[in-house]
Amino acid sequence: MNRTTALILILLSGAVFYTFTSKQYGEAQALAAEASEYRSVIGNVSRIAEARDNLLSSYETIPQSEKDRLMKVLPDNVDAVGLARDLDTIASRYGISIKSVQIEDQATTDPSTIVLPEYALPYDKALVSFSFVSTYSNFEKFLGDLEKSLRIMDVKDASFQTGETGLYEHRITVETYWLK
Repeated sequence: MNRTTALILILLSGAVFYTFTSKQYGEAQALAAEASEYRSVIGNVSRIAEARDNLLSSYETIPQSEKDRLMKVLPDNVDAVGLARDLDTIASRYGISIKSVQIEDQATTDPSTIVLPEYALPYDKALVSFSFVSTYSNFEKFLGDLEKSLRIMDVKDASFQTGETGLYEHRITVETYWLK
């Protein structure tokens, strides 16, 4: 009877293992793997936070005047008033008064256009059109200063009409950019 009892106990323990313990053991292994993943993610977050803190401390060392210049090169919005003021400041050096400034946002708002995130541009564009009256030599000087300004602008169109007084009516369209 001793052998029979031992055999029954072995079979009973095997049945208990396969019906209850193996299922619990598998769940425990899955939880251990998930915990390992979470530890890995927490480690990555710690490294990212450290990198962010290092970048922030580096950014803090940049003088405010340089930050302002960077914002002028590639601002974070169109800022129509600021752009018109900058254009007027450049133009006023040559006695030019800018009139009829028009800004057309070139951001793609067409819902039928699908742009995958990996192909999306980190900036948007705007077309800025304005007109003014000046001599041709002042027009050339104005364009030269426009080319040297900090704000990134591409001249897309320039036209003018002659007048009998030696003054020309100029119309310029430039494309400018800003960060999204």
